[in-house]
Amino acid sequence: MNILIAPDSFKGSLSAIAAGEAIAEGVAKAVPHAKVKVVPMADGGEGTIAALTGMPQKLTVHDPLMRPIEASYLAIDYEGKPAALVECAESSGLILLSEKERSPMMANTYGLGEQIKAALDDGFRQVIISLGGSATNDGGLGMLQALGWRLYDRDKNEIRTAGNPLLCVDSLSDEQVHPAVRETRFLAASDVLNPFHGQEGAAYMFAPQKGANEREVQQLDEKLQKLARLFQEAYGIDVQETRGSGAAGGLGGAIAAALGGEIVSGIQMVIELTGLEADMKWADLVITGEGSLDGQSLLGKVPVGIAKLAKLHDKTVIALAGRLGKDIEALHPYFDGIFSIQTDCLTIEQAMNPETAVRQLNQTAEQLLRLYTVKGTRG
Repeated sequence: MNILIAPDSFKGSLSAIAAGEAIAEGVAKAVPHAKVKVVPMADGGEGTIAALTGMPQKLTVHDPLMRPIEASYLAIDYEGKPAALVECAESSGLILLSEKERSPMMANTYGLGEQIKAALDDGFRQVIISLGGSATNDGGLGMLQALGWRLYDRDKNEIRTAGNPLLCVDSLSDEQVHPAVRETRFLAASDVLNPFHGQEGAAYMFAPQKGANEREVQQLDEKLQKLARLFQEAYGIDVQETRGSGAAGGLGGAIAAALGGEIVSGIQMVIELTGLEADMKWADLVITGEGSLDGQSLLGKVPVGIAKLAKLHDKTVIALAGRLGKDIEALHPYFDGIFSIQTDCLTIEQAMNPETAVRQLNQTAEQLLRLYTVKGTRG
């Protein structure tokens, strides 16, 4: 029996690699003779670089609060050409801030721009930016500042590179932009389709998760509306009509408008970069999963992307998750089975302990494979 294990990370608990290895250990206990391949996956958020092979190029940039931090970019081949893969979460991620530090009113994406600039300086003319996990809601303006854009307030004073420039921007200039920007193809890998502003936009949907209160959410949304008009005037792009422009606090919109980039499905890109389809053809059984599965998983999350590919090749596919939402029935058409790994009555903190998560993944995978391989089933 050939078994493909292709999970996303169990956020806040296990990396995709660790989750895959835990599942594989359980499989080996139930089916020692099985051939198992673990392929860690990502959907364009944090962990995308870790899901791919290669040696990241390390560099020092600024975090969301403009403190020095180590980040990287990964040199890869994409569609037959060299490309630099940059992970937004490495420089602008929520995981970089403590609970007390989290506030999209103070955070920016300047460090992401520094990551991109380093790749441009090293000669790359194709840059893939994985969005997701950001601590920011600056409409991508910090990123643009690092790439040479000049931002001005209503008094024509240049806005400094600290705090959230979205809150006071009135005009912008790209006269001093990095010369390689206009020669470069930019792709934004994302797992969300939200618009730039409005009730489903970057501020209302995501800013509360990053520390914003109701008043701040309203203020951020109003500023995003203004920025959308600036982008329209400067680049002729209506970011509100661009699917995924609200990703990562509006980064998607800045990439689409100012950088002339394209927003693509993160999971589909990772599937392509990992060559997963060949592994899918080889497999008899596919196991995927992530920390939480619910109706929102339909919007570009790893397990559903894996399931769609599995069904395309008529493979049995099972999903494991730390949490199952009340609307899990929305996922039933994609999977042959969806299972929670919770084997004990635990608090959230206890359940997310890495040792506990490994044990529960291990046990659940073992029991499922014992059932799967009983007489009368496949295998």
